[in-house]
Amino acid sequence: MNAQHGSAERNSSVHQLKVQLEGVKPPVWRGLVVPSDLTLGSLHDVIQSAFGWHDAHLHVFEDRRGERYAPPGESIGVPALDEEETALADVLPHAGDRMDYTYDFGDDWLHRITVEAVRPAGPGEGELALCTGGRRAMPPAEDLGGVWALAELLGRYEAGERPRPTVVRHGGGGEEEKEYAGPHDAVLACLYEEGFDPAAFDPAGIGRALAGTRLRRTTGAGRGERDGRRGRPVPPGTYRCECGELHPLTGDSGDGPAEEESLSGLFEATGLRLPAVRLPGDAELAHAVRDVPVFMAAVRLGHWCADGRELTSTGVLRPEPARQAIEEAELWRIAPDDWGNPRDRAARLARIRGAGGMELLDLPWEWALNCGFVEVDGKRAYAGDALPDKEDDAALLAAWQEAVAGAAVELSLSVPVLDGPLAALRELIDEAPPLVFLMLLHAYGLPDGEWLDVARHLADGLEGLAEGPARELVSLLLTEQYDSTAETLELFGAAEFEGDEDLVDDGVPAPPADGPGGLLPAERLRLTPLGRSGLRVLLVRAGVPAPVIGSLARADARELLAALTSYPSEADAAAEVAGWLAGRSATDAAVQVVDACDGTEPADALRRLQAPRLLAAVLAADEPGRAKAVLRKAAVSRVTGCSHAAASMLRRIGEPAEDGAAWGTEWMLVDGALPFARLGEQALRERLLTGSGEGVRPLGQLAERADDLWRAGHPHSGEVLGALADAVRPVDKSLAKRLRKAAYKAGGTR
Repeated sequence: MNAQHGSAERNSSVHQLKVQLEGVKPPVWRGLVVPSDLTLGSLHDVIQSAFGWHDAHLHVFEDRRGERYAPPGESIGVPALDEEETALADVLPHAGDRMDYTYDFGDDWLHRITVEAVRPAGPGEGELALCTGGRRAMPPAEDLGGVWALAELLGRYEAGERPRPTVVRHGGGGEEEKEYAGPHDAVLACLYEEGFDPAAFDPAGIGRALAGTRLRRTTGAGRGERDGRRGRPVPPGTYRCECGELHPLTGDSGDGPAEEESLSGLFEATGLRLPAVRLPGDAELAHAVRDVPVFMAAVRLGHWCADGRELTSTGVLRPEPARQAIEEAELWRIAPDDWGNPRDRAARLARIRGAGGMELLDLPWEWALNCGFVEVDGKRAYAGDALPDKEDDAALLAAWQEAVAGAAVELSLSVPVLDGPLAALRELIDEAPPLVFLMLLHAYGLPDGEWLDVARHLADGLEGLAEGPARELVSLLLTEQYDSTAETLELFGAAEFEGDEDLVDDGVPAPPADGPGGLLPAERLRLTPLGRSGLRVLLVRAGVPAPVIGSLARADARELLAALTSYPSEADAAAEVAGWLAGRSATDAAVQVVDACDGTEPADALRRLQAPRLLAAVLAADEPGRAKAVLRKAAVSRVTGCSHAAASMLRRIGEPAEDGAAWGTEWMLVDGALPFARLGEQALRERLLTGSGEGVRPLGQLAERADDLWRAGHPHSGEVLGALADAVRPVDKSLAKRLRKAAYKAGGTR
């Protein structure tokens, strides 16, 4: 993609961004709306204007995968892609995506960029960068020394400290020229001269600065997530598998439906939510990658081809170079028991007269080609663009994760081509959920050390299919798909398996077979920590929440609240909360948590369900009482969701807001039921009967307020009350009738 000025063809979408200067308290941030096809280089200009920087130093963008983007031809000391060839939508395609922008490598001004929305351009949007909001003013901070120096400067200013000049010169026109002992004193004096107000936010001034910022935009059809390793765009809803080509995220053989669900759509359709998991550090994971024989052999083979290796007309190595590859790239390490003895190995290689007889070369060569470690140009093989440095742990881990994520999707989501007599089965398979991939997701979420019963999982997925030839054929297809997936994941070191014999030897009965002859595989599987990390890369790329325990200390409150809903234990959640609070004051934490409680959709309600847990920890650390003051102010703010969450917390601690929202308790009752109402009657009934968590109350408490719930004013009152009536009917018909009446009053249609 090439950047251009003033293109006649404009992308119709815009990105709504929040850019916050990290480490500054109180926070300084700007809300911006920019074209989705804006180059990152142009986004740099926009941020400079929005924060009052002078573009006097180096800068770099870094995405969540660790890929960096910098100006072309400018050395920043680390490998980086061209920011002028990269569109904003390539790197941050979805709402919630984040990346960092660092300006001035000495002062290290770190700006966190978060996508709040990706939407069609409205009137006046898309031609210029717009400032839609923000907080606090930014003093002149070039070469100041970073966030700590800024905090010191503002502290002196707010304390009323006035610097004294060391030299005062008088010009011929009567003007004074003052010199100060240091740059901080000069800036401090400037603040007094200008009447600087750190709490003021000047959207008009920022708007004028942005109006003079010329935008550069990308051209070309490919907009979406960028595959940093290959430097090619990856459109949303697709992935680049180990073959190097793009595929739909749900997999397709080419003759299926024109529109495929994305992975995030699959999660919405199934209601599946992944628990937070534990993962080792990158160093430990990289060490595990080095213990994957075939993968490392493919890497060494790629480096062996660095200077080019001659191939035959059929695209294989000639016998002598093949023998050299086995020795020089140490391919014999794949089977050290058979090939480890140098004398025996030399004798065996000497007896081989053709490259086709060198089975030791076949699998590493196939993997090297599929992973992009080797590329063929005519009759020569060269090192591929995706080849990692074999001494670089981070690069090895990233390459392994990329390869295993692609392989997992390619094998477990692909749909077989069914022609002739089997064509009738295609409709059955198209309508069925992707059972093998869902099996991997269930294995991903298992507690450490637990196994997944493969046959039972697949049989449960076939429960709605009647016994008979069709079920048997589908079972055979699933078994074939599972076998190929399992074999590849095992070679990758991503999964472990126990078959029939293992189960009997361990004294554990084999799982029940499906149908006549036991058509489904009788074994158990579990993902290794390395395999879990590879699958998580795919999930995160698809926008699926996949939190890692202990990794959210620097997350924003919105991300933390969303993640806490999936933590496997209270102890894990409490430890995560403590780590998060350690990096911010109680006041800042309270502001962030309340701000994260906005919205009226089920995902917003789930965050609010976790807010009391987080706010309780905030208040426990709030000795001066400032966080409580934040809650009091928020409770009367009338901001939907935020005010309700704050008022609810104040009621919990026995200090209700005097002017809180009317019917706030009823609003929170309806809100707490919303996510479970969307999951179905059974899920809602279970929540009601158990009374667990901070959401739906037990039946007795619900009955106490049933007649007034219609007054809640929640936008989903009618829907939720109707769902509650259906859920409680089997256990309390009288309460169901009252809830039904409330639903009608609220405008429900159920």
